Parts: sequence; structure tokens; C-alpha cells
Amino acid sequence: MSTANALVFSSLAFGVGSVAAFLALGTPRASEDQASDTEVTRASDLNLEASILALQESVANLQRQLAVVQSGPRTSAQVGQAEIERAVAAYLAQSGALGDAGEAPPAALRTPQDFLAALMESGPIDSPDLWKQIVDAGLEEEVLALYKAVADGNPNDPEAQLALGEAYLGITQQMAGSPTAGKYALLADQALDAALKADPQHWEARYTKATALSFWPPLFGKQTAAIQQFETLIDQQKSMAPSANHASTHLMLGNMYQQTGQMDKAIQAWQAGLLVFPSNAELAAQIALANNGSGGGH
Repeated sequence: MSTANALVFSSLAFGVGSVAAFLALGTPRASEDQASDTEVTRASDLNLEASILALQESVANLQRQLAVVQSGPRTSAQVGQAEIERAVAAYLAQSGALGDAGEAPPAALRTPQDFLAALMESGPIDSPDLWKQIVDAGLEEEVLALYKAVADGNPNDPEAQLALGEAYLGITQQMAGSPTAGKYALLADQALDAALKADPQHWEARYTKATALSFWPPLFGKQTAAIQQFETLIDQQKSMAPSANHASTHLMLGNMYQQTGQMDKAIQAWQAGLLVFPSNAELAAQIALANNGSGGGH
């Protein structure tokens, strides 16, 4: 993702929240001699508010639907526990949580580390209940900082970068409907790019990135990028031993073609997947729906 696109999305997300708040509070009361002008512009103000609410809902849908990434395969992080503990300790020391003598921090300050350990065990994107607890405790930034400390300490480890990206996606789901969600979605994309830079053949990192891109609202134009990522995955899978997880690549590619009005390509993608995975019920269902003229979706 280019810096320009990142800035556009961040500014737009911030603008949605700011303008919505402005409309909720209202503008200063017009003087008596401006009353007629206020009535004339009222209709346009209402239209603007409606547009903002619609955009907010699109962003909310993006975050809710990101949960589909959970259907992808899971791999255990290769970052060792000792490396995690060193990175966490370094972060805590830098932020002043450790004393001059290096003594253990108070129990309250170990809470983010405890959450990190739990998330690393269950998977950062598969733990909505844990993220809710983190958000409720107001510890999301601390936990994310610990993930980032691990990633920064292992810049060439794709698993560390993937874990950071999935952590951002995990918190994004909890921020659905908030302008803050846009910031975390962008950070997730950047972390996934870092994982692919470390290992361009990393299947899970590319699948996660492709799936996340597929759920951006259409106004951001990410569908083409998502299609390209899924096509790359399918080419990559041709040189790999078949895995049941790979069927989801064909399914998602067909769904993206369908969303962009390329129904013939959608059916071809699903059929190609069914040739490799003949017992996959989801691919068969999409083909059946398409042949009946109904079509499917995510």
C-alpha cells in the first residue's frame, strides 16, 4: 500500500469521525437575519450527514467481515518464547516499567504481558474474547506495543510480522464502526507486507492480506489488489503439496470476480478449485448457485 493511499484512508477515517461529531453537536445558532439561509442549506446538511453515516457503516462492515480470515490455516509462530520475553522486557524497561535494578514490575504492569502470552497461544486473530477483555481493560495499546516489540526485534522473521498483522486485525474487529479501526487496518496491511518481504512465498501471510483486502469497502478500490493476491496464491499452490486450506483461495478468488461483475471468471475460478478439491462443498455450492442464476457472495 502506498504512503499516499495510507494518508488518504487515515484522513478520511479521521474526517468521518470529526465531521459526524460536528454534525451531532450542531453549528452555532444563526442570527435572525440568517434564518432563511439556514433553511435553504438544511437539506444539504442532512444529505451530508446521511452520507457520513453510510460511510461509517461501510467501515463497520469491513471490520466485522474481517473475521473470515479465521477460516484460513493456522501455523505456530516460530519466534521462540525466550525471544518474546526479551523483547517484552526491553519494551517494559524502555517505557519505565522496570526499575533501575531490573526488578520485576508490579503485578498490574505484567497484565499486558499476560495477555500477550494468552494471545500467542490461541492466535491473535482467533481470540475475539481476549481482545474484548483487553479493550475493556484499556490495555490495547500496551498489548499491541508488545507485539510490535517482538516484530521489531525479529525483522526478518515472517512469523513475527504476521503475528503483528493479525494482532492489528484482531483489535480492528473490536473497533468496528470507529475511525480508529481504519488506522489499525492500515497498520495490519503494513505488517503483512513486512511478512511477505521477509518471505514472499509465505502462504498464510499472503492469504491473510488478500482476505483482508477483499473486505475493504468498494469506494477504496481494493478489489483488484485482492484479486491479484489470490491469483498469486493459486500460482504458488501449483508448486505445493495440495492442502485442504488451499481450496479457500479458489473460493475467495471466485467471490472477488463475482463482486467485480466478472461472473465468467468467477465460475472458472470455482471450477478450477473443484477439480483439485472435488469434495469441497463450498465450491460446489457457489457453482450451483451461479448456474441457477442466483450467484453467491463472501
